[in-house]
Amino acid sequence: MKKITLLLFFISTVSFAQYAETIATARPGQAIGPRALGEKVFQVQSGVTYNAIDDNGYNLNATTLGTVFRYGLFERFDLNALVVWQNDDYSYPSGDAQISGISNTQVGVRYSIIDNDGWVPSLGVQGRLLLKLQDKEYQRMDMGTNFVLATGNTLTESLSLTTNWGMLHAGYGGDAQFSYVVNLSYGVSDKISVFAETYGGLNDFTSYYDTGLSYLINNDLLLDFSTGWQGQDGVTNWFVDCGVSWRFDWRDDAQQ
Repeated sequence: MKKITLLLFFISTVSFAQYAETIATARPGQAIGPRALGEKVFQVQSGVTYNAIDDNGYNLNATTLGTVFRYGLFERFDLNALVVWQNDDYSYPSGDAQISGISNTQVGVRYSIIDNDGWVPSLGVQGRLLLKLQDKEYQRMDMGTNFVLATGNTLTESLSLTTNWGMLHAGYGGDAQFSYVVNLSYGVSDKISVFAETYGGLNDFTSYYDTGLSYLINNDLLLDFSTGWQGQDGVTNWFVDCGVSWRFDWRDDAQQ
């Protein structure tokens, strides 16, 4: 009887549609959502970030181009991959330096467990393997892992709350790093959405902040912009980010 109950529960979780009429993406901001794309949907999420750090005479200006590729294998199950290209310009009292190349590659999956029902949040989990496919300037010592538990609540018709709780083994040695993200987003109109976030580490508690907006061109294309502050202990650390997300789906073709 217990096996039958578990089987029925599993069937119910994979049968409810995750596909949304308008594109759902982790951009802009740090938080990822708990929901999958839906079956036979391919999505690209890409953005450019400029980050400036000033730490008592040490300066770093970093530009990154990060792209996430996602494919909905089932309604509640995504395959995904991340590729990041990076350029770092360092300035020291003794001189300058510059490095660039592929700085991060990851592959993983996302599974949507339950949907938001009243005060019960949507719940999903994402797991990624951090690969050693970087240029030598950014090479990891070992392969790593990154796990995120994501929740989502629709508070009102326009306001939603997303949280992330992460555990990272970055592949550079040391203990696991635990993190959090708390994101509030507000739909100003059918086309424009704004958000505010706080995020950081839980091992030695830190708190950073960012905010931004997105503009929906059409149901499958979204533009975004955000800016944030990551400074602490006298360090100036800020960033700006802009990007685009778009999707393709073959659902209609499959249903004909």
